[in-house]
Amino acid sequence: MSVSVQEIVNLPIFNTAKVLTGIELLDQREVDWMSAIERPVENFVRKNEFILTTGVGCEEDPQALYEFVLDVYESGAAALGIAVGRYIFDIPEEIITFAEQNDFILMELPWELRFADLQRETMKLINESKERSKQGGRDIQRQLIDFVIQGRTLIQIFRFFEQKMQCKLTFFDSKGRLQGTGDDPEKLVRAWQNYVNKEKVQYAKPSFLHVEKIVTSKHCLLKKNITSTSRSSTEGYFVVEVPSESAISNELLHGLESLSAATALWISREDAIVKTEMRLRNEFIWGLAANELKSEDLNVQSRAKLFGYNITVPYLCAVGSSDNFDELTEKEYRDIDAGFKSIIYYIEEEVRQAAETVNRHVAFTFHNDRLIIFLEAGKAEQKTVHHFLDLVDKRLHELIPGVVFTWGIGMHSDGLNKFHQSYKKASSALDLALSQKEPGGRVHFEDTQLNRLLLHLANNEEVREITKATIAPLIEYEKNREMDLINTFIAYDNQNGNVSQAARVLNLHRQSLLYRLRKIESLTNLSLDHPDDVFLLNISIKVWLTGAFQVEDS
Repeated sequence: MSVSVQEIVNLPIFNTAKVLTGIELLDQREVDWMSAIERPVENFVRKNEFILTTGVGCEEDPQALYEFVLDVYESGAAALGIAVGRYIFDIPEEIITFAEQNDFILMELPWELRFADLQRETMKLINESKERSKQGGRDIQRQLIDFVIQGRTLIQIFRFFEQKMQCKLTFFDSKGRLQGTGDDPEKLVRAWQNYVNKEKVQYAKPSFLHVEKIVTSKHCLLKKNITSTSRSSTEGYFVVEVPSESAISNELLHGLESLSAATALWISREDAIVKTEMRLRNEFIWGLAANELKSEDLNVQSRAKLFGYNITVPYLCAVGSSDNFDELTEKEYRDIDAGFKSIIYYIEEEVRQAAETVNRHVAFTFHNDRLIIFLEAGKAEQKTVHHFLDLVDKRLHELIPGVVFTWGIGMHSDGLNKFHQSYKKASSALDLALSQKEPGGRVHFEDTQLNRLLLHLANNEEVREITKATIAPLIEYEKNREMDLINTFIAYDNQNGNVSQAARVLNLHRQSLLYRLRKIESLTNLSLDHPDDVFLLNISIKVWLTGAFQVEDS
């Protein structure tokens, strides 16, 4: 940390020195270093440096001394002390006038003062100040870490930092949430975003701390990114406001680094707590889904209350599966397992937000690549569950662009405490939806009676053989001639054998449809005028459309 010129001239060794100009600026000008030089100045003087000179070489040339003082001033020096009594006996009035007009601190030093002694005492003062600053930084860092360990909130941590550093700050996290101690925490973020396109963004020194700064006529803004302690991703950033560029001290910058580390630690700790709680909740919900729940099981009910669930109300179950989930998340996460666990946390948040929109309780878990959601049942159940799933699909698509979920929906007859039965029904409905090979579809268990019967038939070997023998010629013909005979028959059958109506549905000429129907009869050796033959062909197509087997299977 720098010291002011005032602190330096207050040292006993400077008692005989005389301040000629800038006395009102002594406590405003900071000094990082003191050195003794003679002309020429060139690039040997640094900003905020206290310069000592004997004026050697200028004793007979006042103009040369004036140019030397001018060069020292233009180099950004904090102050200049000229030793008088050997080479320079009187400092010219024009130099004093120049220093007064340009707010430059100029001092007259007796020749008896040794520069080595002045430098030793000054650098001792600067080093002590820096050590106090480092110790202060270590104290702040230790205090911030203690706050995290004690479980303090981020707002409490930020308020402590603001009081210590005399600044204002806002934290903008990776999820777009703002946290600050003021009434309008977004104000600083807006200010940074407004200025960033107008003002030059620079790194504050020391640059290795990676603190960006924008200096305006009103104030100075700093921006510092926060990196997670558990992974290399950015968790958000701080925007800090200080009155002016002179307020950007090393203590502030190092303190901001400590605050960043403490905030990253706080986020990691919170993530660990939340993920542990989520894992326990999900294990509990999976236990309800996988096992029959007895309503008199008080232990289960007490655990449910602990997790914030009310299991005494009826729930319906929705089970979702996605074919492209792994593919899409793999693009963002190299380690699929790690990424998968992280994304599930966000999926649960999206599901809960959707449930709040429809004003229903919800319980969520994930098992064997399937989302399992229990949604509180109520009036207008069908309408509500589809609205809820519309919201879930929309939010998941925003979270993982391009993801598509297929859903199965089920609910036990009375719903009360029947999580296991509802889950089984929803899983069965999802299996049927997946067998239809139409991603994004939804199947309600109550609408699957015929499909379940057909699946049961499809699992019978004799039924399979009859089905294959019946429709194999149609599939083979379609493959070779590109004529869709199966959908032709379905349309014809749906129109109860009315050729004209079926032709309109298929957008075919009546004679073209008659040609296709005769081709179906010749390939299958069945008559479409015979009800039993029509029934055989109809049931064979429906069994095949379950997707339980392929006609090409041997």
